[in-house]
Amino acid sequence: MIRPTPTPLAAALAALLFATATPAHEGHDHGAPEAAATDWAPRATARSHDFDLVAVLAGSELVLWLDRARDNAPLAEAVIEAESGAWKGVATPAADGSLRLPAGPLATPGRHEVIFTVQAGEAMDLLPATLVVPGPGPAAPAAAGGYRGWIAGGLAVALLGAAGWQGYRRSHRQAGRAGA
Repeated sequence: MIRPTPTPLAAALAALLFATATPAHEGHDHGAPEAAATDWAPRATARSHDFDLVAVLAGSELVLWLDRARDNAPLAEAVIEAESGAWKGVATPAADGSLRLPAGPLATPGRHEVIFTVQAGEAMDLLPATLVVPGPGPAAPAAAGGYRGWIAGGLAVALLGAAGWQGYRRSHRQAGRAGA
């Protein structure tokens, strides 16, 4: 019995059969990259020869962490006043070693220039800082894909299968005539 060699069409159809798209699943989505995590609270930092200050916006409160610059020792007993435009506030010590003050207009989205007046013992300094509060992020895009991709893939496989079957039958008919 003579076995017919596959025609170029049948070989191409067989290659296409293995090259169909497979939908991505969890952990393998190659779509648009995810947005960066935005769970960090807005913060501002300031540094001088004597002090290191970190201000973190926590809801409607500004939480201040103050350290001595030379040895990084916390200075929870310091007196800190903050000023931004017409807004002014005085920080009060908290149990966790931070100092807190109502954020007022600093909690609104935008760029806020804040000047902290710090006094700890004999040391006193003015520390300028910028607090950037982001606005609401863009809405998440709708999920891509759906049933249309599956239908198109199914139709492509069906057409390739039908064309392959047609080519197989045709080659067997021709082989049968040649052998007779």
